[in-house]
Amino acid sequence: ATALDGIGQRVNEITDMNAQIATAVEQQGAVSEDINRSIINIRDAADTNVQTGQNNLQSAKSVAQLTSALSELAKQFWEKRG
Repeated sequence: ATALDGIGQRVNEITDMNAQIATAVEQQGAVSEDINRSIINIRDAADTNVQTGQNNLQSAKSVAQLTSALSELAKQFWEKRG
């Protein structure tokens, strides 16, 4: 009976360890999912920043073109007045 009691105790210990391992695996899975979501959010934010940067560059080019055109018109105006 003593040997069987020892075996039963070991089986219970192994069962407890398996439960702890299963819980740890679940927790790690949840953490991995959180990390994955965070990475996706970072990627989306980076994509938005790239798009915003491209839009700003295009706006700056448009402003430069308009400034050049306005400068040319002002030059023509002053030449006609002079």
